[in-house]
Amino acid sequence: MRTCAGCRVIAAQPTLVRVVFEGPRLVVDRARRLPGRGAYVHPSAACVTIAGLARSLRRSVTPDDVKRVVSDLSPENDNSGGTSDPGGNPTDLNPGLQGAKTVETRPRIKAKDDRSEDARV
Repeated sequence: MRTCAGCRVIAAQPTLVRVVFEGPRLVVDRARRLPGRGAYVHPSAACVTIAGLARSLRRSVTPDDVKRVVSDLSPENDNSGGTSDPGGNPTDLNPGLQGAKTVETRPRIKAKDDRSEDARV
């Protein structure tokens, strides 16, 4: 079990990707064999954050490092069609969301328009 550096959720190690500095460059360590301190993140852009990686790696992380890691984690062929669940949502792009149900919530702020009761005066 490992903790994701971005969202801080504890997950099984095979579901996470290791990121490590190889010299001055931040790289994805898919084989989990590179030396040095590594950070584990979910393979999604939301979990690859500057603050999370800097905290886990104990080194400064630049926005360019984050962009490079996100591009390395993204699928090479985005238009591949992939597998879909019965609802038509791609499941291979969000491995942590398999079997999850969509929950809709009410908007927090009520929009005002000219048809409100106050405007009819």
